[in-house]
Amino acid sequence: MLPIRAAARRAALAALSLGLALAAGPALAQPKPTVVVMGEDADEDSVPRGNRIFQRVIAELSETMNLRGYNVYDETAVAMGFTQANRVRRRDAELIEVARAVSNPPLDVVAVFQIYASASKSAYSDIVRPEVRIPGRLLNVRTGQSLGSFEVAGVQLPPLPQGCDRECLLERVGAEAKVIAGDVAAALTAKLDGVVAPRRGADPGAASVPGAVAAPGAGGPTGEACGGLPTAYVVRLNGFSAQEVQAAEEYMAAFRCYEHHRPVRAGASAAEYWYETRSDSARLGRNLRLMLEHMSAPGQVQFSGNTFVLSRVATR
Repeated sequence: MLPIRAAARRAALAALSLGLALAAGPALAQPKPTVVVMGEDADEDSVPRGNRIFQRVIAELSETMNLRGYNVYDETAVAMGFTQANRVRRRDAELIEVARAVSNPPLDVVAVFQIYASASKSAYSDIVRPEVRIPGRLLNVRTGQSLGSFEVAGVQLPPLPQGCDRECLLERVGAEAKVIAGDVAAALTAKLDGVVAPRRGADPGAASVPGAVAAPGAGGPTGEACGGLPTAYVVRLNGFSAQEVQAAEEYMAAFRCYEHHRPVRAGASAAEYWYETRSDSARLGRNLRLMLEHMSAPGQVQFSGNTFVLSRVATR
């Protein structure tokens, strides 16, 4: 008897979810993540922001990722309204906080890099060789999740010419650092491509309508791929009954491009979930509003940062 009831419940949910998908319209292609490139120069041994070597490296990193199809934004341009531009010796905690504070446009990924440059003289001659090391890493702005890292070091660089002064040193090292930055950017972009690569579902029970929902981790009913950056949101339900919360949880687990969720807090009139999906915030917000409509539960949906708050509107 229990299996029959469970099957009937799943069938009803699938039917309602199908209606949700049809009301939402065709699935839109996921845009590529927005990226900001930032230099961490808190280490006194690293090349500081404002140095011409630093500028050549950040320009190369940004240009390479831009040419690979990512929307790359200039840190100074998007953050100058609320933080002092051109600050030097900043730690990664400050960089992440600045990236999270930017709301127009919302940033998805921060690419953090450091530059270490020096010159060493041979023990057997007067030949001086520059040495450059550039580590870089990718972080999900909202969750802090590490998306990959890469470092180029140990490259045998051409020796400096005799009588190379400071101007000569900056230009030579800057040119070499630019080449190395291109390699770092290519590797980081390849890692990011792997993270946002479309995933195909394998749920045989999903409805055969484009845009319909699929099982956890599945791409779609027709094997449609779910591409996009895996993103975590906080979903809060306020003022809903226990039955409505349970129904909402089943709906959210049936949304297209769903990854998984985890209850964070639950009470008599409130519930909170950590919800991971490959959908963007616009699609998730639309699905949540349509979910309330299908549940016949009057409510409002607010969104800020990475938090959705669903509040039930009590009626007589």
